[in-house]
Amino acid sequence: MSCLKILFRKLFPPLFTIRIKSGEACLQNGKLTSSFLSDCTEIARKNRISSGWIWGYSSPGGARLEFSSKISKRDAQRFRNAAGVHRL
Repeated sequence: MSCLKILFRKLFPPLFTIRIKSGEACLQNGKLTSSFLSDCTEIARKNRISSGWIWGYSSPGGARLEFSSKISKRDAQRFRNAAGVHRL
């Protein structure tokens, strides 16, 4: 991770952090609905994502999601679509 990203996360901590481990989405910090976490687990399992991180940041249009490099752009879009349904 670049120094700039580390500094950004220190200055603007995420609203929530999700860790994907063995295909299971677990909330590491913050608050989320159990239905969104279930959807994240389902996406991870269907797309064989064994590990990775998702961070949610506040933005004017709602939560903005960022992903670790282990999550492909195509899979990241699936998580964003799920977040739009749940209106984080």
